Amino acid sequence: MLALLLSLTIASSAQDPAPGVQDPPPPAAPRPAAGESAVATLQGCAMEGERWVCRYQMPEIRVVEQPPRSLSVQPATAPAGAPADVGVLSEADRALVTRCADAGWWSLCLPGDRRRARELKDAAAAYDARRRDVAGLLAEGRCEAAVNAALQAGHLNLAREARAFCGR
Repeated sequence: MLALLLSLTIASSAQDPAPGVQDPPPPAAPRPAAGESAVATLQGCAMEGERWVCRYQMPEIRVVEQPPRSLSVQPATAPAGAPADVGVLSEADRALVTRCADAGWWSLCLPGDRRRARELKDAAAAYDARRRDVAGLLAEGRCEAAVNAALQAGHLNLAREARAFCGR
């Protein structure tokens, strides 16, 4: 065993290059197109003082000297990336609720997953109840009461939907 270790050590030291010998630099990378991010390019590596030192070519960096003169702020009419109201479940949340909310002891759900699934299920039930209340108020033609009911529960997207339904 000792002889095997010695032969491996000798073989690996024979493969290491001599100090000061430099690898040939890799070919230059093409410049990135507009909109792409630039990365540093490896120029070469060499053994210096018992350690490897690699040199890189840094990309050109353009510094913006003046900020834009005018900024225009436009109100969002239909926020596509707006966060969902509390109680509106994503696909992952729905899958968790389906798998773990009412799971028995034999299911593959951790206790934390079960608690989270029950919380999500309760929030979704509360949201559905509030949504039914708002829909009932809209059916009666009481738009302001419907919007206020949605806002009191903290469901901003539901309030937006109620306002859009009323035509405001």
